[in-house]
Amino acid sequence: MPDLMYNSSKLAWLNTTPVQTIFKLLSQNGGEGRIVGGAVRDYLLGVKIGDVDYCSTHTPNQVIELAKVNNIRYVESGIKYGTITLLIAGQNFEVTSLREDVKTDGRHAVVVYGVDFVKDAMRRDFTFNALYMSADGQIHDPLKTGIADVKQAKIKFIGNADQRIKEDYLRILRYFRFIARFGLNIDQTDYKQISALVGGLNQLSAERLLNEFTRIYSSEHIILALKMMEDCNIFQQLFKTNLELSIVEYIKDNELEFEDKWLVQLYATLPNLSVKQWVKTLKISNKQQKIVTSLKWDAGIVVLNTIQLAKLIYKNSKKIVMHNLIINAAKQNYNITKLRQKLNFVNQFNTPTFPVKGQDLLNIGFKPGAELGTCLKTLENLWLESQFILTKTNLLAKV
Repeated sequence: MPDLMYNSSKLAWLNTTPVQTIFKLLSQNGGEGRIVGGAVRDYLLGVKIGDVDYCSTHTPNQVIELAKVNNIRYVESGIKYGTITLLIAGQNFEVTSLREDVKTDGRHAVVVYGVDFVKDAMRRDFTFNALYMSADGQIHDPLKTGIADVKQAKIKFIGNADQRIKEDYLRILRYFRFIARFGLNIDQTDYKQISALVGGLNQLSAERLLNEFTRIYSSEHIILALKMMEDCNIFQQLFKTNLELSIVEYIKDNELEFEDKWLVQLYATLPNLSVKQWVKTLKISNKQQKIVTSLKWDAGIVVLNTIQLAKLIYKNSKKIVMHNLIINAAKQNYNITKLRQKLNFVNQFNTPTFPVKGQDLLNIGFKPGAELGTCLKTLENLWLESQFILTKTNLLAKV
């Protein structure tokens, strides 16, 4: 019997044609499919539904055969983990066969397929992720704890936290990611076990670590999560440094939103790391490395006038100037009204194009080489000093 029954008329996302098509597909040949995990959790928490994932009593090969028979496109996206992705009406739906762990090493699990929802629930990480929904909106709680924990907005490992974490050490960061996203209450027994297990994070790939840190640093309740992570010695373990929170607190308190916010905040909390350390631990991309290395300007940027800021934007970019304004304003607890004025100027500034090209100098007799380059740079400096006013004609007249 279901543990909860919701009025399916209120579940608009559940009653869409693609979602119901998957249910019908998985019910064929005596099988059963249920939505599991995030979509059910988020629905109960009253937040926007993201991806809709299913579990099924069918094996992956059986799901593939059903897709073929019903002319549904599919991708063997994670078949070795029991997952097939079905593509319907431009949407992707992951279908994972019910599983039971038989062996784990802290990073990967060896599983067997089954038809038992309780055993499937037992291998999951948190109680609120072991909730299942049927096609008619019935919510199933095989472990009899998930719904109660959702009602209390509490994150709780399934069974013993030590065992769950040792099955996959990424669960430590997932724990704090959910706290960062939802501002959840914690179970003290679970929480107290984390510090002794953070050494296992060093077993994880840089890509998996970066994915979790990106999501943590993009979340609403970031301060709460970061303080707990620091308390559990996560930053010491991974980066050999302590956390610096003042800049992130300034950004949070003043509700500042900007491009690449998560990366700027990550840098701000670990300002002493070298780019080499960033790459080694998190394998940030070349583009992300450039952002990190650009966040080291002098504190004097916050007192520059608009003319000076305009020159900086031209020589660099709006994004770099904005990032450095925010970082240095936060360091000084700079007046937020004044900062917003400067940020608005940067955001609205239309970066001009230097009107003189190398070809213009060639046309008046210059030869290719160092002299041409020097002259071009001199003219550009004159143009900047004129506050972008001098025209091509004005500038060439000075040659």
